[in-house]
Parts: sequence; C-alpha cells; structure tokens
Amino acid sequence: MVEITKEFTFDAAHMLEGHDGLCKNVHGHTYKLQVTLNGDLKKEVSSEGMIIDFKDLKNMVKEYVIELFDHSFIYNIENEKEKEIGSFLESKGLKTCSIKGRSTCENLVGVIFHKLNINNENISSIRLWETPTSFSEYRNIKKTKNDKT
Repeated sequence: MVEITKEFTFDAAHMLEGHDGLCKNVHGHTYKLQVTLNGDLKKEVSSEGMIIDFKDLKNMVKEYVIELFDHSFIYNIENEKEKEIGSFLESKGLKTCSIKGRSTCENLVGVIFHKLNINNENISSIRLWETPTSFSEYRNIKKTKNDKT
C-alpha cells in the first residue's frame, strides 16, 4: 500500500473557556494541516500510478476545511460564553465556525478527519499542528473481516 501526504496552512482564532491557562483567552494560531491518503495506484491512463491527483486533494481540503476554518473564530456551540462571543462576531459580519466540543487541537483534528472522510474513504491520517512543535494526529484504523475486535 502506498501513502501520499499534502500539507496546508490556515489561520484561526479560538478560546478554551474554563481552561486554567492562557488559552482561556481568545487567541490565534497558524495551523499546519497534513492530510495522508492511502490506496491502490490507479490504472486509468490520465491517473495511472496515482492514488489521487494532488490537485484533487488540494481542492477537496480547500472546500471542506480551509474555506470553513481559515480566518475564522472557532467556537464550541455547546458552551454559552463561546456561543455568545460567536454570535456577537456573526452579528458584526465576521467569520466564525461552530463545532461541537472544545476547539482543542485534539478535537479539531477529529472534526477535520470526519469532514474529509465523508468525501474520501482513503484518508489514513490527519495531522494538525497548532504550533511548530505541537500537533495532534487522527488515524483511520480500518478493520478487516479477519479482525475480531
């Protein structure tokens, strides 16, 4: 099996309401996103030897992730304070993105995985770097018919 990876970046703000550290405040990150796909190599003439054309992968990530998150305030729709801030920003015509759950790197990588996996089942992993030295990874562990668990 072969894997390919493409890297993306986007900027977004968020907060972790109730956190004991500085991240309880609204702050931003330049996120680095790595999307890895696996699969068999195509046999069609135009795509021969590819899992997917990198351009098609770029367009998919742009449509389902970058356009949603880039330069937005990501907030937890289930948290009253964050929801209030999000609603205020929206009332001023500013870009927001609501998710279920806290906007931690760990939760965001799962949200991104599920958005992309709906459109391509060959997603094997997503890495989301919140800082140059800190990332979270979501791996797709596909079960085979021989797996007992």
